[in-house]
Amino acid sequence: MSVAYYIVLDVEEPGFDPFVNGKALAHATEELDELCLKSGLPVLESFMGQGMDEFEEMLDEDFDLPEGEEGDEKWFEPQEGIDWVQSILAALSQNPSSVTEADAVLEDLKEYKEVLEKAKGIHARWHLALDF
Repeated sequence: MSVAYYIVLDVEEPGFDPFVNGKALAHATEELDELCLKSGLPVLESFMGQGMDEFEEMLDEDFDLPEGEEGDEKWFEPQEGIDWVQSILAALSQNPSSVTEADAVLEDLKEYKEVLEKAKGIHARWHLALDF
């Protein structure tokens, strides 16, 4: 099974293709999380915003959330993502051996930044979602 993190915008037709591969980031999640924690950055999953309805539909399974938890989508401003990408790129440049397949991870991050900059230009919010 191949897992990928992709960007979802709150604008249905943004006028550009928001596709990013995201597979390298998904495969390097543990290493990136460790680097984020060492660098004082939020982990990648902090930007997950998929609603529970979407998860249930994707997995064809119903989930019960813990009491007080909401299953609604969460949205982020593009600048939050741009700042995170720039910070993790800087951390990776200082510690290039901290992730395997660094070239592929860097490519995904650059694609994320491009999409987020375009999203900022149209005032679209975003979040990450998982694709299985």
